[in-house]
Amino acid sequence: MGVRWGILLLGLGMLSACTVVPTGPSVLVLPAVGKPMDVFQAEEGECRSYAQQQLGVTHEQDSRMLQTRYNIAYVQCMYAKGNMMPGMVTPGASVAPPPPGTPSSGTPQR
Repeated sequence: MGVRWGILLLGLGMLSACTVVPTGPSVLVLPAVGKPMDVFQAEEGECRSYAQQQLGVTHEQDSRMLQTRYNIAYVQCMYAKGNMMPGMVTPGASVAPPPPGTPSSGTPQR
């Protein structure tokens, strides 16, 4: 009976040591304003493939670390294609400078 439990525990331990490879991003990416959905979907597929290729999976890697690396590669790819991530400035976007004579935040008002 003890040998059966030992084999069962050994088998469960081996299964738990397996790395779970990400199947997709866990981050939100939105299409650039005016970008057709079919173009966005094609780019999304390309970026998923790119992210998967960047992992170089080995069995010693933590699945959370793999998901983080996958997300970084995916976001970089989608950002390079002009797509938007909530909370990030879009590629090519610029902020207009304040009008001349506007006091800066570090200048005391009189």
